Amino acid sequence: MLAFKIIFALSIAVPPLLAGAFVAAHPLKTSDQLAPRDINSITTATTASTSYQSLTTRIQTLRYNIAKGQYTYSEARSQIQSFSYEASTTLTAINGCPTCFRSGSVYTLTQSAQRTYTELDSLVDTCYRVYPRQAPSLFTSWTHLDAHFHRNLRLFFDSGVKATSILPSTFVYTTSRASWSQTSDFTSRYFSVATGF
Repeated sequence: MLAFKIIFALSIAVPPLLAGAFVAAHPLKTSDQLAPRDINSITTATTASTSYQSLTTRIQTLRYNIAKGQYTYSEARSQIQSFSYEASTTLTAINGCPTCFRSGSVYTLTQSAQRTYTELDSLVDTCYRVYPRQAPSLFTSWTHLDAHFHRNLRLFFDSGVKATSILPSTFVYTTSRASWSQTSDFTSRYFSVATGF
């Protein structure tokens, strides 16, 4: 009976110890993958704000891993390409939200969107610091995002939100580094206007 109790106790105690040892010896790399959101659920400023927050978290994780050298150039390029498709899907849904950019709702989005654009600005800068020669080619998969960001910023502008309320001062430069011609032209034209976005 005593032997049975000892064996039973070991059968419970050993697996967690082994699991802990495995995690210590093989730390997991932070995953940059987020579960896709149901874009049909983005129908209000509140759900759109949550979607901006998800994009921000994705960008922060991606930027952190690149800055810490957790990716080779090829891995970083793959992650950035993956992000571009997620961002495209999310922005398409946000831009198509029927009520989000009305005067009574748009300011609910402003803070969340501002964080997303600030993190995006930092991500591009980080890539140019970590991969100074290869950075331009990192963003070839982002070309299709130009129309989405241009549309998104245009919606804020048309709703009366100023550029300084949503974009970092370096964003015009960032759009040129990311090869977003439409977004670059739009932001450069309106950033210096006093009444702005």
